[in-house]
Order: sequence, then C-alpha cells, then structure tokens
Amino acid sequence: MQKNNKTRIALVAVILIAGLSGVGVAAAQASPSDSKGAERTTSAAPSTSPRAADVEHESGIVIEASGALGELTASVTVYENSVHGNSVQVVLGDEQIGHAEQTPALVVDGVLQVSVKVDGKDATLSGTITRTGRPEKLTEPVQDAGEQIITRGTHTQLVGDVTLTYDGVVIPLDLDSAFAYELDVRKVALYGN
Repeated sequence: MQKNNKTRIALVAVILIAGLSGVGVAAAQASPSDSKGAERTTSAAPSTSPRAADVEHESGIVIEASGALGELTASVTVYENSVHGNSVQVVLGDEQIGHAEQTPALVVDGVLQVSVKVDGKDATLSGTITRTGRPEKLTEPVQDAGEQIITRGTHTQLVGDVTLTYDGVVIPLDLDSAFAYELDVRKVALYGN
C-alpha cells in the first residue's frame, strides 16, 4: 500500500513539474504500479490535475464478410465487445440495410446464429467460427478528443463457414476480415482535459 501512495505522489509531482507537457504525460503512462489484472483503474489525484491512465480490458470479435448469389450481393459486419456491446449489420445490394444491437454474444461456442430485419424480412447469419494460428501482438497509439489512447493486446485470426439467408435465398459468405481480440486500452487526458 505504501508503494502505491509513493507512486501516486510521484505521479502528481511529475505532472505538476512537467507543467502538463507531453513529457509529463509520457511519464504518467510508464507508471510501474499499473495493475495488469484490473478491469479499470483510476487515479486518486485531485480533480484539478489531469487524471492518471484509465485502463479498460476489452475482448471480442470482428467479422467482415461478403458474398453474392446471382444479382443479390451482401456485406455483413459482426462486432462483439465486452465493454461496448455487440452489433450486427447486414447490407443487401446498395440500399437495403438491417442492423441490430444486443447484449448476448453473437457467437457462442463457435456458432454464429443471429437475425436482423431488412425491409421487413429476416436476414439470418449462421455458421461456424474458429480461431486459427497464433495470437499476433499489437500496440496502437492514437490521440483523440484530448486523450492519448494506447491499445496493447492481441488479434487472433478467425476462419469460418458462414451463410446469409434472406427471402429464401442462401448466400455463402467469404470472411474478408475476421479476428478475435484481447486488448488493454489505456487513456490519458492531455492538455489539462
């Protein structure tokens, strides 16, 4: 506990001495007391100084698929995120769009089974999804809306056999981009935000 207090005091001192410069923010990101296992951590710093890094653990999948049968083309996006929720979007042709958001997982035990309404009719995605290969490590720093956001984690490629059924037509889909992810997303306020 004493180490955490010393680290917090040191963190506040670094931020004040650095005058909210990029050097001070970088030092705050490198704090050795960050907990890897915590779902979300926040600083005990006073509200008048910038907050230390907030860390969220996110896991889920992204599937982008497309296919065609005759004149009917389909594009599909399936997104699962343990923090931000799950959604599916189906685009048929150029103008027919269906979208749904839901709390339950869209892929359960490797099986994808979900329907959305497109022009009043069910568009049903079904099939199997499997992880393949080794997880690839990634680090992705960006600045957005006054925050430095550093994402670290892994992506693991997914393979599958997926179809879209709409109005009696079954369209086989090719997985254009499909991966599972495990991410730690660290956000640090910049510029006194």
